[in-house]
Amino acid sequence: MKIPFIEFEYEYETNKKELSNLLENHIVNGDFIGGKNVEIFEQNLCKFLNVKYCVSVGNGTDALMVALAALDLEKKEVIVPSFSFFATSEAVVQVGLEPIFVDINRKDCNIDVNKIEEKINENTGAILPVHLFGNPAEMKKIKELAEKYDLKIVEDVAQSFGTNYCGEKLGTLGDAGCFSFFPTKTLGAYGDGGAIVTNDENIYRKSKMIKNHGAETKYLNEVFGYNSRLDSIQASILNLKLRNIDFWINQRISAGKHYDESFSSIKGIELLDNSNSTFNYYSLLIKDGKRDDFKQYLDTKGISSAIYYPRTLPSLPAHGIDESFPVAEKASEEIISIPIWPNIKQKQLEYVTKTIKEYFDYKN
Repeated sequence: MKIPFIEFEYEYETNKKELSNLLENHIVNGDFIGGKNVEIFEQNLCKFLNVKYCVSVGNGTDALMVALAALDLEKKEVIVPSFSFFATSEAVVQVGLEPIFVDINRKDCNIDVNKIEEKINENTGAILPVHLFGNPAEMKKIKELAEKYDLKIVEDVAQSFGTNYCGEKLGTLGDAGCFSFFPTKTLGAYGDGGAIVTNDENIYRKSKMIKNHGAETKYLNEVFGYNSRLDSIQASILNLKLRNIDFWINQRISAGKHYDESFSSIKGIELLDNSNSTFNYYSLLIKDGKRDDFKQYLDTKGISSAIYYPRTLPSLPAHGIDESFPVAEKASEEIISIPIWPNIKQKQLEYVTKTIKEYFDYKN
C-alpha cells in the first residue's frame, strides 16, 4: 500500500459539480482579479472567524509582511519563535524589523511563553506567535505580556486554521491574524493565497492600502506598498471549501486522535500535546537519534512523510545567529510528520499505525 502525505480527491468529489463550471464562469464573466468573489470570501471568512475585518492577499508570507507593515512600529524588535517556517522571520526582516528569537516548549513545539519576557526590552514592539501543526500557542500569557509592555501581537495561523482557544478562533486574539491558503493547509486553495484578519479598523485600512501599491484610492499612492492580491478564481474555490471546513476539521481531529491512541504506548515516540489541535499536520518526535532511519523505513513501506523543520530559524544562513536554542535544536533532530487529511481511510490509518508499531517492535 502507498500512502501519500496528503490527498485531494475527497475535496474534488465533494465540490465536483461546482468546480466543473467554476473556471468557465470566470472566463465568461472576465472575473480574474478582485471583484465580487473576493469580497464574498472576505465576508465569509469574517463570519467564520467572528471578526470585523478581512484583507485577502497573494499568500501567507505577504499576509505577515503587510500586517507587520500596517502596525507602523516605532520599536523595531519583534519576538518570534526559533522553530517555524522561514517565512515567519523573513517577513519581519523584509519590512525593516528585527526578529528576536525565543526557544520553544517541547510539549507542542510552540514558543515558550516563559522565556519571552527575558527578551523584551525598550526596543521591543511586537510578539509574533506561530501556532504550529494545528496547536495553539499559549495566547493568554502572550496577551498578558503584550498588555504589560504595550506590545502588538500578530498571530501566524498558517497551520492552525479553525483551531479554537478559550472560545475564540486563532487569529482573532491578537491585533492581527495572518493565514496561508497554500494547498496543503487546512483551508487550502488550488494555488496560492492568504489573508489578514483584525478587529482594528486602522490596521484594516492600512493593510488594504499597503497590499495595493500603497494606495487607498486608485492612482493616489500614499506609501510604498506591495502588489499582493488573492485572485478571484482562488477566492471562489476557497468559498466552496469553506462551506465544508467544519466537517473536514472534525475528520482531521478523528484521524489525529486515532494516531494519538495508537502511538501513546510506544517508548521510542514522544507525542505532542494535541488536546486542542485541528491537525493541519500530524507531527511526532522520534527519540534516541532514530528519526532519519525511521523516515527511510517509512519510505520503503510506501508511507510519505515530511520534516517540519530540519533546522531552527536562527541557525539558517540568512540569519546566522550564534545563540543556543536547545529545545528547538532537539526538536529539529526528532520531528517528523506523517500522512493526515480529511477522509483518510480507516485502512490507510491502520496501515500507517501497524507499520510504525512494527518498526519499534523490531528496533526494541
